[in-house]
Amino acid sequence: MNVRLVLDFLSLLQQHNSKAWMDEHREEYLLAKAHFVEMVAYLIEALQQTDASLLGVTPQECLFRINKNDFSRKGEAPYKGYLGAGISAGGRHSPFANYVFALEPGGMSRIGGGIRKPGTKRLELIREEIDYNPGQLQQVLDEPLFKATFGTFRGERTRQGPRGYDKLHPELELLRSKGFQVMHYFSDEEVCAPGFIDRLVPMLRQVKPLHDFLNNAITEPI
Repeated sequence: MNVRLVLDFLSLLQQHNSKAWMDEHREEYLLAKAHFVEMVAYLIEALQQTDASLLGVTPQECLFRINKNDFSRKGEAPYKGYLGAGISAGGRHSPFANYVFALEPGGMSRIGGGIRKPGTKRLELIREEIDYNPGQLQQVLDEPLFKATFGTFRGERTRQGPRGYDKLHPELELLRSKGFQVMHYFSDEEVCAPGFIDRLVPMLRQVKPLHDFLNNAITEPI
């Protein structure tokens, strides 16, 4: 697993982001991708030891495409500047919470977890779970090691409390969240340091209580 090789390729891709360049450097891309797939496989195998929902999950179903979906827009770079994976039961497009792993130069390499943008129904179910079990999600976020690693949720929030909930609700700040994803970023120096991949495993395992809460919410009978 050559992390530096992957980061070096992505740095060049960011500088020369075009189909012509990618076609010319196809072999380098495939080599970088192979190393990244090996890293994802390693993380999946390690996480399976504490998260049985990942049994049977393969790296291929977790990888995000490097092509941008909107590459045909005039002037738009055709490729993402990173390689990423969303690890969960059902793969990257699963409705369940997923573990995130991405390598991106410029201090943007990251790990995390949760649900970034739940659809309307899933958002409603998560808010109901927060309401029915006051304090439970906040307890996950307040766990000292988790808080030091990931902080709190990123993303959009409603300006006021969501409709149907008391403005004085004790969990109002959590109910205002429109996304339930946490992230931790690494410098390029950290990414290229020895033992980087091994360092990720215990950090990602910290996310499981968050996943348990979210997945329980969206799988409850309606």
